[in-house]
Amino acid sequence: MNKRRSIFLSAISGNILEYYDFTVYAVFALAIGKTFFPGDSEIVQVLATLAVFAVGFVTRPIGGIIFGYIADKHGRRVSLIVSMLGMTIPTFTMGLIPAYSEIGYLAPAALVFMRLLQGLCISGEGAGAAIFILEHYQNLRPGFTAGIVHASNIAGTLLATIVGIILAHFFPSLEFAWRFAFILGGVMGLVGFYFRLRVSETPIFEMLAEKKKTLKSPFFHVLKTAKSSMFITVCLGASASSVVYLIKTYITIYYCNILHFDDTIARSYLAYSSIVMMCAMPLSGHISDKIGRFNMISLSSAAVVILALPCFMLLSCENAIEQLIALTVLAILGGMLAGTAYIFVISLFSPDQRFSGVAFSYNLGIALCGGTSAGISRWLVEITGVYYSPAFYIMLTSSIFLIVIYIMRDTVKQLLEANLSHNKSLSKLATAGQVQGAYVAQNRNVHNARENSSTEATAAAIARKSRASKEV
Repeated sequence: MNKRRSIFLSAISGNILEYYDFTVYAVFALAIGKTFFPGDSEIVQVLATLAVFAVGFVTRPIGGIIFGYIADKHGRRVSLIVSMLGMTIPTFTMGLIPAYSEIGYLAPAALVFMRLLQGLCISGEGAGAAIFILEHYQNLRPGFTAGIVHASNIAGTLLATIVGIILAHFFPSLEFAWRFAFILGGVMGLVGFYFRLRVSETPIFEMLAEKKKTLKSPFFHVLKTAKSSMFITVCLGASASSVVYLIKTYITIYYCNILHFDDTIARSYLAYSSIVMMCAMPLSGHISDKIGRFNMISLSSAAVVILALPCFMLLSCENAIEQLIALTVLAILGGMLAGTAYIFVISLFSPDQRFSGVAFSYNLGIALCGGTSAGISRWLVEITGVYYSPAFYIMLTSSIFLIVIYIMRDTVKQLLEANLSHNKSLSKLATAGQVQGAYVAQNRNVHNARENSSTEATAAAIARKSRASKEV
């Protein structure tokens, strides 16, 4: 397989599988609630299950520090390998945890612990996979490439949704059918782990390591030198994830628990919105390559503020066509905002502190507003009785981000321009280093071939003399 294609597929496939592992919980939230929180009312079961889902986001900023250190100190490849293995084990284990009826409170306690481990390890993915690919591809169409990586996150959710539809179709009355999805996730994770073992480190990190420019304490360094970049990244992580996770986790809850639709229909709506959002992300990245990252992220955020409320008002209608229109527009809004988010935040940091800065800050934003998105949305509907009330939540997060980048617009543009020029110079050096390394290796091979040829000729001469002496 072509080396560049192998690098791309290993990062993308691993990202898909890890996000399958992380979001399959949301797909089976209602079944998990009945298994681990029995005896309570349906709304309490749903809120308890969503609270455990949100727990998985608590450790994401901590994981961002850990995996940022690994990636900026020991290599992007090592970080992605450890992240892959760390997601696989808890996912498989969650499929085997006994129900509340068998071991009591130990069941939900074990579930929470596994979600904490998942949150810790997923922090090395997402933007980390985008950094890995971009540093290998030397910033070729960076917005489009980062958009594809973010779309692979949604592909993981889509895969989990499809598995949910299949299990609901073939095992409609089997209470523990949801466990098959988690066990499958563990098995698929091992495949992703194998692929990542076969890829090489990024040339930019290898150059930094060779020149001894890797940082001893990446997180503390980025904390001291890149406060503005971190703050902006937290705000964008909060804004983008509040919309994306609302679609990824709330849609099923909304149709099943509030509108009382059939599980299969609800998951079909989720699958449809995931496909639309997945297609919108690389398109958004491509547009950002044309009109600029700052302009694209500003336009996408403004669109969310303007169109979120009409979308949710349509979602509360009974007409299926109106609901599909609402889902389509909402998914496009999420895709356009999140599709530019990775390349925008990656461009705010220099390569030596890039992974730590993005992994911690973006995951902190996700923990604050992404993981809580579905729970807050369901709670808003419960206390207000208004089906479109979740719109105000994502309007708020996007408005805050717009205000921040407007106030800091000069700083943002300076950071983007400075790091863009820095990235180009590093890419040239890394490429030159690869060419020089190939040239040295070629010369070494030629030299070794000559030595081997000379050695073989000498050995042949000795053998001829030996045979001649024996004949005499």
